[in-house]
Amino acid sequence: MLEGEVNYRHGAEIYALRPGDTLFFDADAPHGPEDLVKLPARYLSVISYPQNS
Repeated sequence: MLEGEVNYRHGAEIYALRPGDTLFFDADAPHGPEDLVKLPARYLSVISYPQNS
């Protein structure tokens, strides 16, 4: 999280994220912002795919 506050859902869990927080998870589960608590909210989303070997 860069700015603001967001309640972020991953599966059945909800995580309160504030500036400086990070969340690493398996994207196969349903996920996304649940509540925008404090706006403006800015965060970085990095997607990494496994390499074929």
